[in-house]
Amino acid sequence: MPKSTRHSAIKSILIVEDSPDFSNLLKFVVEDDGFAGVQFPIDEGNIVQWAIEHKPVAILMDLTLRRKPGMEYIEELKADHETKDIPIIIITGRDIPQREIVSLQMRDIRYLRKGRVELDDIKALIRKAAGLPPAPPASPKAKGKSS
Repeated sequence: MPKSTRHSAIKSILIVEDSPDFSNLLKFVVEDDGFAGVQFPIDEGNIVQWAIEHKPVAILMDLTLRRKPGMEYIEELKADHETKDIPIIIITGRDIPQREIVSLQMRDIRYLRKGRVELDDIKALIRKAAGLPPAPPASPKAKGKSS
């Protein structure tokens, strides 16, 4: 099925990442799965206003950002009545103690560690946050067969 018809309306994913390379990779990942990847302008944007304007079905959030820590952005989002229910998926290079991970999960915030996560895991969490079923597994192509 073509990606453009996979979802009845294109749903957006807000990407909060200050590494241009990783932000572009995340944008590619979400758009490859049929979503619109919206990159948040770290140095000039108000996270709550961006979330209200773009109505993302999920937010991919780094924790170590130039302007201010990602946890501050999360607190701002969770404090606003219009954005508090948007699922947040943390994707960071920072290790977090297990008790903090549990605390985040209790607030419906997921944690993924850069370098230890597969792109399919990111896609699966985004699809779950968007209320969509998991993507069907890719069918393996027969190697070396010419029948």
